[in-house]
Amino acid sequence: MTPPIIDHMPARGPRKRFASGALTAAAWTVYAWLWVPLITAVAWFVGVRTAYLRLYLNDNEIDAFVLLSLPVIAAICGVLLIGWAEYNRVRFAKADRRKRRVAIDEDAVRVALGASATLAAKLRDGRIVQLSMDDDARPVAAQTGS
Repeated sequence: MTPPIIDHMPARGPRKRFASGALTAAAWTVYAWLWVPLITAVAWFVGVRTAYLRLYLNDNEIDAFVLLSLPVIAAICGVLLIGWAEYNRVRFAKADRRKRRVAIDEDAVRVALGASATLAAKLRDGRIVQLSMDDDARPVAAQTGS
């Protein structure tokens, strides 16, 4: 008896698979968002509120260094990140990785490997193949497994 698992992934097109993935991600996002109030309440209960009061509102004084340095540090990090991204965009703008590779003839692969026609057929048709190699690293025998 086969397990009751229904898998129609190969039958669906890429648009339907993308839509299904996006819908799943949205559902998980909503689910996680529903936990935010409880996480906030637990964090305040554990002591985040006390730490905030002692670090930032000590006797109603705001630390000017923290108030001014954190936004400057965040801006510097943002500029560095955007600069690195733009550098990589300009650097790799001319490289088109979407080009199809040139189809290689099976005989060319067989000759490059130095294999016989029957050995090349086993390599092509086998899902799991155990190779025996000679001293010059050329395949001499192939055993297909399950």
